Amino acid sequence: MKLSLTFLLLLIGTCLVNAQQIKYEGFGSLTGIVYSQEESPFWINTNQRGRIDESSNVSAYFNGKATYQFSRHAKLEFGLGGLFHDGYTEKLQLDESYVMLENYWLKAYAGRKQKELLYDGLSASNQNILWSLNARPLLGISLSLKNPIIVSEKAGLSIDLTLEEFITDDERHVENTRIHHKSFHLIFDKINNFQIKAGLQHFVQWGGDAPDFGKLPGSFGDYINVFLGKEGNNNVGGQEANALGNHLGSYEVYLNTTINDYKVEILYNHLFEDGSGRVLRNTPDGRYGVFVKSPNPDNFINSAMYELYYTRDQSDENITSDGNDNYFNNNLYRSGWTYESRILGVPFITLDDDRFRISNNKVIVHHIGVSGIIGDLPYKFLTSYRKNYGAKGARNFKESTILSSYLDLKVWKDSFDINLQLGADLSSIASPNFGVGVQISKQFF
Repeated sequence: MKLSLTFLLLLIGTCLVNAQQIKYEGFGSLTGIVYSQEESPFWINTNQRGRIDESSNVSAYFNGKATYQFSRHAKLEFGLGGLFHDGYTEKLQLDESYVMLENYWLKAYAGRKQKELLYDGLSASNQNILWSLNARPLLGISLSLKNPIIVSEKAGLSIDLTLEEFITDDERHVENTRIHHKSFHLIFDKINNFQIKAGLQHFVQWGGDAPDFGKLPGSFGDYINVFLGKEGNNNVGGQEANALGNHLGSYEVYLNTTINDYKVEILYNHLFEDGSGRVLRNTPDGRYGVFVKSPNPDNFINSAMYELYYTRDQSDENITSDGNDNYFNNNLYRSGWTYESRILGVPFITLDDDRFRISNNKVIVHHIGVSGIIGDLPYKFLTSYRKNYGAKGARNFKESTILSSYLDLKVWKDSFDINLQLGADLSSIASPNFGVGVQISKQFF
């Protein structure tokens, strides 16, 4: 599954023969950060696409892409980018390295590609409660529909599909863990000015090499069982008895309309990790949200979002006990739902001090995001009030209440841009933490 960088460069070189038909773009960024505690405030290092970790003071990256339009509805895109940041890990990495084919009905890529930013960057989990922007993109292949397929125009029904396969290449308990992802959504838009989209996201960690049990089931037959969520080899020590691999999923509902030309979306994600969650026994756990966007991009408030994250039930009627689900943790895949010691899902679920096991997955969070223009300066403001209740098996965890706020203000726009970033955490169990960042960036065409 690993994409050869040499092959990628060869493809780029082939397209250079027709260089006049190729469009080039690039983006570079350099960020410096200082803060008052050992780690930076929550929103300074969170959802930064893996470009900054908790103890980073410097981050730099550059991404470039070349797009070759070889027909009216089809294009080939090549992307390559490098990343450096200090902190817990200090090394040069690939930020992106991919080749993508896109036509009027399909988007397909192979390699490592950053995900699209949604909701103007105001959401705490972007696409889904299980799939945020908190980690560097995984290496793999992705197939998705460019536009939903119409099932019945008369009934106003269409479907949207995604299939992705990834492999982890970081240091983790089960090396070379594979990640399977698929999604299915049904869309109804027969009623004027109203659309409802409902469906399912399904992720599975499977295969790999475990230190205690050796090579885990990874044949094509095992993949079919993973795809269908069927039972596997229950004798693999510590592996969940009801399925092969570590399964995570989310039911989703999105309602879209416009009110006085303002776009409005109401959303709900219900997460589950086993059979009890699939039959909604862990209700009300999930993500609840509303997003509003102005038709005028120059407003003081151009877009706003509110989200509620609740994960205390975990299929247990008595929410003061440990519960059964233990979100993002797993007995066999002990590194959990992470990549490079970064949570892959909603980042309010957090790791322990060793950045290895999930120590806090029972949370109640109220999150607000606002973006707009102050004078002629674009800004983004985030604030999150969260209560942390720990996790099943977490030792020496102290319950806490934390208010995390963040302001990103573009203070200079010319041949290059300068953004001022301010972050603060106010905690019930720790001293206040303040941070300041300055980002210098430039886009190339």
